[in-house]
Amino acid sequence: MNISQLRVFLVVAEHLNLSHAADTLGITQPALSRLMARLQSDLDVQLYVRKGRGIALTEAGSVLRRRAQDVVERLDETVALVSDMRVGVTGHVRLGVGPAFLSIVADAIGALEVSPPHVRYTIREGTTQELFEWVKIREIDFALLGWIQPEADEIGFDAALNWKRLLVDDLVIVTREHHPLQQAKPRALSDLAAYHWILPRTSTKLDRELQRRFRNAGLPPPSASVLTSSLFATLAILRRTNHLALMTRSSLSEQDMPGIRALDQPWMELRREAFLITLRGMQLPAPVVALIDKIRRLL
Repeated sequence: MNISQLRVFLVVAEHLNLSHAADTLGITQPALSRLMARLQSDLDVQLYVRKGRGIALTEAGSVLRRRAQDVVERLDETVALVSDMRVGVTGHVRLGVGPAFLSIVADAIGALEVSPPHVRYTIREGTTQELFEWVKIREIDFALLGWIQPEADEIGFDAALNWKRLLVDDLVIVTREHHPLQQAKPRALSDLAAYHWILPRTSTKLDRELQRRFRNAGLPPPSASVLTSSLFATLAILRRTNHLALMTRSSLSEQDMPGIRALDQPWMELRREAFLITLRGMQLPAPVVALIDKIRRLL
């Protein structure tokens, strides 16, 4: 088995159709079938079975897909690092962030880029659980994420990870600049009942806390008509509709979010704690430490 076979298998596993995979690879289907037969013979295991007009991966095929993806990504990363060294790039920083931290990470990288050494940054957006897993399997060096209070006080901290609280920030309700609520200022949570919300697709804590606030006010639960963890999608929808969303006050700036405004909401206080997550016992390279230090200073 070699890396070329793994790359071909990953295309097959992505399409689950030999004809479509062959078209993507630019070879004939018989040629692809022979390549897959050779791979299965080398491994002495069946990787897929016929299913309708396509195929389905066996348990062994699913395992190989996960491991092959990791091998190929790490090889490509290694090749990129060696190439970077040739042209003067001296480090690689891999970090994971929630959408609220993108602007602060951009500011930190911008501040560090003005002086050598040259560093490559790989930034991954993910859910809280994804960020945890990526840190633990060393796919990223560290993560920045937030927890909603009061549940931040009830976190079951993972013993494999180091947690460092960076700040406590206000969560504010945001809308487009010319939203009706920006003209007639809301005086209570009930004034929001007629509007739809944009909420993160996996932030059950935020959704649960928002529902609790509405329930305590004697109101039906908020209507979350859009679920997305994409900051780009959230901003695009906010600017074009009367939807509402929650963002941290510190992330709002005219430069990064033109046309988006926070509501004046003294009747509802909601806070989020920001944490830096690293793997316990992991020695971080100097470029990683430099970025973390810059982020902490900016925060």
